[in-house]
Amino acid sequence: MRLSERDRGHMSMFLTTEELAELTEATTRSKQIEWLARRGWVFEISRLGNPKVLRGYAASKMGLATEAPAGQTEPDFSHWRY
Repeated sequence: MRLSERDRGHMSMFLTTEELAELTEATTRSKQIEWLARRGWVFEISRLGNPKVLRGYAASKMGLATEAPAGQTEPDFSHWRY
């Protein structure tokens, strides 16, 4: 039995083949690409012809809130001299 990236404790930056099939409800690359393109998803095609979707992009596209950046979010102009 082959362990997936997740089972080995490493979360890939890209959706797995299984996750992409679950998202698109398609098992063929051409149908997955068609689904992604029709919905305006940003993706790349790998050297082997597989669609690649960033995990973070998929999460935000599906409506998951992203965390605000830690620390200061506004520029600090206190050291500027006018």
